[in-house]
Amino acid sequence: HQLAARLSYFLWSSMPDERLSKLADAGELQNREMRVLQADLMLDDPRADNFVKNFAGQWLGLRLVGANPPAPDLYPQYDRHLETSIVAESEAYFREFLQHDLDARQMIRSDFVTINERLARFYGIPDVRGDDFRRVPVPPGIHRGGIVTQASILTVTSNGTRTSPVKRGTWILKTLLATDPGLPVANAGEIAPKVPGIDKATVRQRLEIHRELPQCARCHSKIDPLGFALENFNAAGEWRDQEGFGYKGRVERDDPVINASSQMPDGTQINGVEGLQTAMMAQEDLFLRAIATKMMTYALGREPGLADLPSIQESVRTMKLKGYTIRSLIHHIVASPQFETH
Repeated sequence: HQLAARLSYFLWSSMPDERLSKLADAGELQNREMRVLQADLMLDDPRADNFVKNFAGQWLGLRLVGANPPAPDLYPQYDRHLETSIVAESEAYFREFLQHDLDARQMIRSDFVTINERLARFYGIPDVRGDDFRRVPVPPGIHRGGIVTQASILTVTSNGTRTSPVKRGTWILKTLLATDPGLPVANAGEIAPKVPGIDKATVRQRLEIHRELPQCARCHSKIDPLGFALENFNAAGEWRDQEGFGYKGRVERDDPVINASSQMPDGTQINGVEGLQTAMMAQEDLFLRAIATKMMTYALGREPGLADLPSIQESVRTMKLKGYTIRSLIHHIVASPQFETH
């Protein structure tokens, strides 16, 4: 009955039902094709919503939303309703890709969002009514569509009062690009509170002072450009063209304009969130490896080891052959030797 339990806790977060138990009694779950068939049936069951919420929560860090929320005096639009909505958006987005077998690479950049009325107002998207989440095309001039544009991610990678390009860049490397950003050196210190000669120094300008320290430059050179590209989103995930220095964070006429351009160590130029998404699309293998690794971790209940790397690489190849769908990744994992024996 171990395989029945493994399937059930993977895709339903609950005990096996009668059907799975009977298949286990008959020894049919030893057959890989049968496990794939059962996985499909389970994904089409309402109980699979537990998988959507729990996997998306673990992969994207959605459980951290609200742990250090945007300060209400600086970001008055951020309230409890918005907080629950931004988590539900990311869950609904993942659900859309799973249920409709969409190309997983489009999670980097898509032409749609999954929002309700409250989030539509926050994002500046018109004509969305009601609290139900639904797929909505991104209107021209609205910089949304893709995981990194979602307010859930933008808030958990901020610090409550200001943005954190370092947190955002580190999150992208670790979560979406399966890349180790490196450990901070001892006594690295915080970003500079002020910049000499600049009255209204932006977060970016203060961080660039920090990057000049030789012990900090190596890691920051690959982290910060990714975070700088998201500087048009404030700590609540709201779009902005200027960094506000007025009373309670209000933008004043002479406040500095956001500079969201940057350059990676290999010379790749990134200009704003769209440039970041283009650069990430060029690294699709890293993204696919990231989601495959996270999915295997979730399915097995442990971190993959060196012996699991060939299976992860094979799962990426399988996704490429099967339309880059999340379902094809799940099929590969439930049919894998690791799933049988972990």
